[in-house]
Amino acid sequence: MGRMISTIDLNLLRTFVVIYRAGNITRAAETLRLSQPAVSHGLKRLRQHFDDPLFIRTGTGVKPTRLARSIYAEVNGPLSQLVASSEERTAFDPAISTRRFRIALTDLGEAGLLPRILEATGSAASGIQIETVPLDIETVAHDIIVRDVDAAITSSPVHGPVTEEVLFRDRYGCLVPEWLEDDDGVIREEDLRRLPEVRVGPSAGHGAITRAVATLGAGVLSDVPQVEVHRFTSLPRIVAQCGFVAIVPIDAFSRLPGLDGTRLLELPFASPWTDVRLLSHQDSSASAAHAWFLDTIRRVLAAPNLGW
Repeated sequence: MGRMISTIDLNLLRTFVVIYRAGNITRAAETLRLSQPAVSHGLKRLRQHFDDPLFIRTGTGVKPTRLARSIYAEVNGPLSQLVASSEERTAFDPAISTRRFRIALTDLGEAGLLPRILEATGSAASGIQIETVPLDIETVAHDIIVRDVDAAITSSPVHGPVTEEVLFRDRYGCLVPEWLEDDDGVIREEDLRRLPEVRVGPSAGHGAITRAVATLGAGVLSDVPQVEVHRFTSLPRIVAQCGFVAIVPIDAFSRLPGLDGTRLLELPFASPWTDVRLLSHQDSSASAAHAWFLDTIRRVLAAPNLGW
């Protein structure tokens, strides 16, 4: 396959990568700033070159074939490095750039952090584009190494040759039904013992919750919750309607909308803290655009008690 890739036009490879990431021809055309017929023509040439459909139509867009997944794994990293090398030779101007940045976030990160990042990058008033991808703590290091994402934000450490830096610290508290009585803003220990718990699983980048529970004392919270979910934004409704409790980053949740029927209470013991980390490629400074993006994130988020 290497020879087939090496003989193809670089612009076609870029079209392939954008279609793969967007999963939709129309969105790919918008990203490339081309007409949809132009992108469709490029896809036709790609299909002829590789003698494969590459992308199969679905109800919402397109999905890659097995060959397309293999091609993407082979070209995405080198293509990103080539783009970075090109950026290094030219000055990066965010006011006129049409660069697309990809950042891996949890749904809580999208709700609490992304608006600040968008404001700081000025993406609403410029050509800069931001795309978020769901954070998977098991694969995020690989995604950064192969330059599939430009950055990630998580409270869990990762294993792999990536750069990790602490942006800020957050603490944990308890999301409870609105009707639950408390002791001056603190959940009663007997309620914490008896009420069922719903917890966000560690794949969402909050393994620190599970580690924190282990330090709370035997018999207070179970090592295994009654219900485990993948998204933080599903917690308020479960807590409000079903009478569950949830251990959550309290500073972050205090800034979220849609908490009707719930309250945030302090824990009846010392609140665990967690470091919220920015993950990036070890060679991030090689690209002026990438360095600017990371510096912007640091500037807007590296402050105490921001919440996310």
